[in-house]
Amino acid sequence: MTDSAVFRADQVGSLLRPQAVLDARRRLDAAAIGPGELRAIEDEAIAAAVARQQEAGIDVVTDGEFRRRDFRTGFVDAVDGISMRTFDMPWHTSDGVTKLPSKQFMITGRLRQRRRLAEGEAAYLHALTSAPVKVTLIAPGFLVDRFWQDGETDRFYASRDELAAELAAITRAEIEALIAEGVQYIQLDNPGYGAFLGSHARERASGPGAQAAFDRMVDTDTAAVEGVQRPAGVSLGLHVCRGNQSSMWLGEGDYLPIAERLLGSVPVDRFLLEYDDDRAGGFEPLRYLPAGKVAVLGLVSSKTAALETAEGLAERIRAAAKFAGLDQLALSPQCGFASVAEGGNRLTADEQFAKLRLVADSARAIWGEAG
Repeated sequence: MTDSAVFRADQVGSLLRPQAVLDARRRLDAAAIGPGELRAIEDEAIAAAVARQQEAGIDVVTDGEFRRRDFRTGFVDAVDGISMRTFDMPWHTSDGVTKLPSKQFMITGRLRQRRRLAEGEAAYLHALTSAPVKVTLIAPGFLVDRFWQDGETDRFYASRDELAAELAAITRAEIEALIAEGVQYIQLDNPGYGAFLGSHARERASGPGAQAAFDRMVDTDTAAVEGVQRPAGVSLGLHVCRGNQSSMWLGEGDYLPIAERLLGSVPVDRFLLEYDDDRAGGFEPLRYLPAGKVAVLGLVSSKTAALETAEGLAERIRAAAKFAGLDQLALSPQCGFASVAEGGNRLTADEQFAKLRLVADSARAIWGEAG
């Protein structure tokens, strides 16, 4: 087990895309610029974002996922055999449910990897900073669950289990490559677990095959990280997301139905859990956190501009510490600020970095400079 507690002031990964990056990608799509020009614009934006993260005092920096269209496309852009369609997805807001056009990816061929999933991302970050670097990857458990299409995927894979093994192997190879590059923190993102939580997901959570689907998701994520050798100071994390686009969400509900199996099975060092408001339930599921693991409490909302107070965060961390020791806790925003590049949350870049500064300042007040 690594000393992952050093990252008390954490973040989930994505940042609001600067307008220059959004415009450049649209121009690329229109063949008005080439990939090299896009990368130069991304490089400039990432350098500025890294500088602002360091000014905020956050413990680990990311490239904001500026080279990705959304949280899935690091995988999609690197692997052939995947198709896409657009459909209307229901999203939750404080005012009710609305529908937005959303992209659904499907495996419609035998997978063939053309390049690494996060190719070039870590190298550029290391050229900018000596601070610890985080790289995010979509969890293979999510991919096997959501990218499978009956009548299509089963033409190329005999079973979901066969596909799961291949997805886990691809992800594991990328994790090992990132560690070899000196990346100190690799995080898997899995919004799929939210389908097993809350009344809105009751049909999926209790329907035929639900337990098998949940077990496969856990087993696939486990296969990607189990036995991965990492030097001291290198951490693996799993972010259990409830959906994130334009300040809306997909999932609600307490973690309790999945906590014992999930926290006790997936051999990562850190679990990043959303706890920004009442839709996340209470802290009781933290009692299943094994010794030596860290729960990163996503207490700071990435969906609203309203700034939480240091006093309020400290109070909630004290409440969580009743179920897991203070030394097993850390702090972060509840999710990324822009899991989807064109669907960033409704706050400004300055408000975003104020949230990261609050996380950093609060973590140091609670745990001290050394964590």
